Amino acid sequence: MALTYGTKEWDEAYEAKLRERLENVPKPFVVGTPEWVHELKEVVNKDDTYKNAAKGWEYTITLDVGAKPEYGIDENVCIFLDIWHGECRSARILPKEEAEKADYVFSGTYETWKSVAKLEKDTMKLVVQGEIKLKGDLARMMKYVKAAKRLAELSGVVEGVWADELPPAELEKFKSDIRELRAEFGV
Repeated sequence: MALTYGTKEWDEAYEAKLRERLENVPKPFVVGTPEWVHELKEVVNKDDTYKNAAKGWEYTITLDVGAKPEYGIDENVCIFLDIWHGECRSARILPKEEAEKADYVFSGTYETWKSVAKLEKDTMKLVVQGEIKLKGDLARMMKYVKAAKRLAELSGVVEGVWADELPPAELEKFKSDIRELRAEFGV
């Protein structure tokens, strides 16, 4: 049975699992895993361009990546980012019902997010075209278009491999890891 998000036990267990995975999982990390999300946070916090573009930002963001069952991603992966004036204070994989409470939720298919991370498509254009659904105040978001664009670019800077790019043996290990994370954390 999964731990309950928002409890001290969940937080402590998540941090312990993250530390363990950072020490034991070889790079490049699979996109959407706790260790990859941790790397995203580190990259964001080192980027002066992002800090300047997001100076007044005081909101939370969820990147809701669509399920891809054939690669072991049976449910959407929700990457939650707490951004405060250009600093990413927290970055985690959260249960969908919790992640949807963010001030802004960007939802798209696995393929759409992969194209964004590979810098093949622009996030805000995809929002306008409806390929990425946005829940949140669009007018306020438009003041931070440069920050949103830079955040998407930074997701492509983080060294990572997508589940569909894994060799068969690594894919089976990934599927096992995802089942374990879902069972323990409800993510």
